[in-house]
Amino acid sequence: MINIKSQSLIKGTVILMVAGIITKILGFGLRMYLVRVIGDEGLGLFQMVFPIFVTASIIMTVGLPIAVSKFVARNTSKEEYNKALQVFELSLITVLFSSLIITFIFIKQAELISEILLDDKRTYYILLAISPALFFTGLASIIRGFFQGLRIMTPTAISRVIEQVARLIGTILILFKLSTAALEFKVTGVAIGVSIGEIISFIILVAIFFYYLPQIQNKGYQKVDQSKSQMLKELLKFGMPITCGKLVASLMYTLEAITIPGQLQEVGFSTTAATSFYGQLSGMVQQLIMLPTILTIALNSNLVPAISESLAADNQGNIRNQAQKSIRLTFYFGLLAAVILCLVPYQICEMLFACQEAGTILRVLASAAIFLYLAQIFSSILQGLGQPTKVVRNSIIALIIELLIIQAIVYCPSELAIPIICGAIGLRFIITAILNYLTINRQVKLNLDVYHLFIKPLIAGALVIITLPLINHSLYTMFDNRWFSLLTAMLMSSLIYLVVLIITGGISKKDWQQLVKK
Repeated sequence: MINIKSQSLIKGTVILMVAGIITKILGFGLRMYLVRVIGDEGLGLFQMVFPIFVTASIIMTVGLPIAVSKFVARNTSKEEYNKALQVFELSLITVLFSSLIITFIFIKQAELISEILLDDKRTYYILLAISPALFFTGLASIIRGFFQGLRIMTPTAISRVIEQVARLIGTILILFKLSTAALEFKVTGVAIGVSIGEIISFIILVAIFFYYLPQIQNKGYQKVDQSKSQMLKELLKFGMPITCGKLVASLMYTLEAITIPGQLQEVGFSTTAATSFYGQLSGMVQQLIMLPTILTIALNSNLVPAISESLAADNQGNIRNQAQKSIRLTFYFGLLAAVILCLVPYQICEMLFACQEAGTILRVLASAAIFLYLAQIFSSILQGLGQPTKVVRNSIIALIIELLIIQAIVYCPSELAIPIICGAIGLRFIITAILNYLTINRQVKLNLDVYHLFIKPLIAGALVIITLPLINHSLYTMFDNRWFSLLTAMLMSSLIYLVVLIITGGISKKDWQQLVKK
């Protein structure tokens, strides 16, 4: 008998976290390899294309993956499993048609995008190579949304790990064949690797869906009291604001990809230097900053359907409880990551990317990173509360402020350009988090326990600030191996952080019980 029992918030989060850790390790292994094969300029080229790819995929899915998750959760909470399947079917057909159209336009306009929008002809073949991934990523996201609505996170976890493995193997084999090729063709090989991963991931998800389908159908038939057109209208009504919100986020990266290199050239940087800096920022530093989003992404996937169920039952207490739990987990683990990245940024960049100069950028962004993680969780809470338009509004406000500051670097000395750009990005994190929190509090009073949620981890974080450099220095003196010393010091200080949280009751026995609960 196939088990389709829903997983708890913490258990589902841990499943996705484990998958996220595996994919991040594989992803970082691949990125370390890419830095040495295509360099920071090659990474910059790929990162210029990637926001265009993400923007196209957002338009293509019109917010339906999250809508599917929310509506399936609502339907299954009422035992309306056939209605949940109809939501899935309508969404999949809609995205299939939009995928065909958007992918066709993407391919036909690749030359225009490369020459006019990105102002770099080298990106043309990269755009073409990543177009198959564009078609399959939308379809895969609908299947993931369906399982997340059922509160079953294992299919998402399995598919993401397999996708990353396929991408890693495919990219390495292709780059081996292209070892003597020009830089743009090597980067094209990286894009082909992305497409390979997306296609295999989609095949795996389809297989898992048909594995679960008989058991879902056996839940019984209930009459659907809504026409397909009404259902689709309701899905799109919920999904469109999410699309706008994601477009703002994607637009942010797209505008950064266009604006930052351009503004740096305006203040005297060469094209190569500007592209290399953007490669360090987006291809190295932002990847490190996004590491703790393993947790926030996992929480997001569970939080939207969990809050949607509570909202459908008009259970304000449960909404508050789920929100507080997710904020606590995010702050605890996000703060630890931010502290470590701030303490040893140069060593981490040297170890992973052989690019110590990226450490300056990392230290600035890491100091504001905790606000990025909180902003993502607050965004998911608002989506679960049915307020995606508020997420869009807050993101737009923060983005406008960031871009205005970046535009202003032409009036500053050139040596201040990079610190100002990094500071502007960090300020966006802070503004988005504050605005999202204030918006939530207008609808649901969170009544956050400041001591439990914030003071306890800050005390633990202070101990990390003290112990990590001491342990690192002591181990280096003993073993004369900087990487062993650094990794061991990071691990030991992290354990100290967790022990302090356990001793102070920040991480409780109840948390462990929820983790192992079937």
